[in-house]
Amino acid sequence: RCEYCLMPEAYLLAGCEMDHVISRKHRGLSDSVNLAYCCERCNRAKGTDVGSVVGTPPQFVRLFNPRVDSWAQHFRLSGALIEPMTEIGEATVHLLRFNSPDRALQRLVLQHAGRYPLT
Repeated sequence: RCEYCLMPEAYLLAGCEMDHVISRKHRGLSDSVNLAYCCERCNRAKGTDVGSVVGTPPQFVRLFNPRVDSWAQHFRLSGALIEPMTEIGEATVHLLRFNSPDRALQRLVLQHAGRYPLT
């Protein structure tokens, strides 16, 4: 499953792929501590970004890193929506577009079938 949005690979048209948590553009290495398994949608939305601007006053906040962060510390499910619980969660939810209508609908359908989230 995607390490960012938790979507099971079996329900993704394009499957999952490797993401550089810190992109090579920012000198990230291609090793196990910097690679995450993620869906195409999260990977494309993330691109080479390492963070986003959130909060009041606005400040730069790094994105969720599945190698060092706990998903449950930064996010929670509220129905089919993934809600941020921290600034890191807020930056990630926004930048990776977790709650776009089509993604939320797909999670809702899978929840009703008992297929999301997988534990």
